[in-house]
Amino acid sequence: MNDLLVWFGLKRHPFDKEIKTSDLFDSESLAECAARLDYIKQRRGTMLLTGDPGVGKTVAIRRFVESLNENLYRPFYTPLATLNRFDILRHINHKLGLTNRGSKSVLYTQIQREMLESKEQRGKTVVLIIDEAQLLQTGPLHEIRLMTNFRMDSYEPFILILAGQSDLRRVMEFAVMEPLAQRLRMRCHMSPLGPEECSAYVEHHMTLAGASEPIFTPDALDALYEQSFGIPRRVGNIANQAMLYAMCDNKRSIDADMVLKVKTGG
Repeated sequence: MNDLLVWFGLKRHPFDKEIKTSDLFDSESLAECAARLDYIKQRRGTMLLTGDPGVGKTVAIRRFVESLNENLYRPFYTPLATLNRFDILRHINHKLGLTNRGSKSVLYTQIQREMLESKEQRGKTVVLIIDEAQLLQTGPLHEIRLMTNFRMDSYEPFILILAGQSDLRRVMEFAVMEPLAQRLRMRCHMSPLGPEECSAYVEHHMTLAGASEPIFTPDALDALYEQSFGIPRRVGNIANQAMLYAMCDNKRSIDADMVLKVKTGG
């Protein structure tokens, strides 16, 4: 793969997932998500963040977490959502660094006390982020809802972000989820890139990687959008493979045929 960088005169891989959050392409969807995350930071409470796989939810969360003042916020992130209603409480208890307890009622009380004391005595708001939340079953979701009830439902000392694929948004429409749905202070659904944004996204990443001139032709950019449906992760995967095909064909410019080769497997 290092030969790929030499061939195209790049300093790094253009679609590397380790990109700095400061270098992210600020799409309309990502900017809207950032604004809503900022709102929930100010107001506290529960937020639902949804979107198709690869659209940028976790990247948006990572940028949000990195922006938090460590003197004011305590972020906890977990993608482990395949837990039953008792295990989800034990897992949250563990993430908060609390002593393991055998009773569910004791765990529940201990978690709530920690969140209250963190906010009111230590001046730090707990930010609990549960990723891949579409995998949570009804039972754990109800436990999470109960966990958000402070002082007879009159106070919200912490921030809860439930992030997951688009199915999670549909789950919240079920009648059984109405009590939790009503507690959502904010919702955000991230959309794929549009055609022009997709081209700008590719060019942005190529420039960051050190490209001194365009490598993807306009028709290649159009083909990238058509093949990826504007989903950033798919855009990057297809673009990387197209670059490999171009290098194998001794080409330093990528046209639509190179992008289509990715779909057909050459």
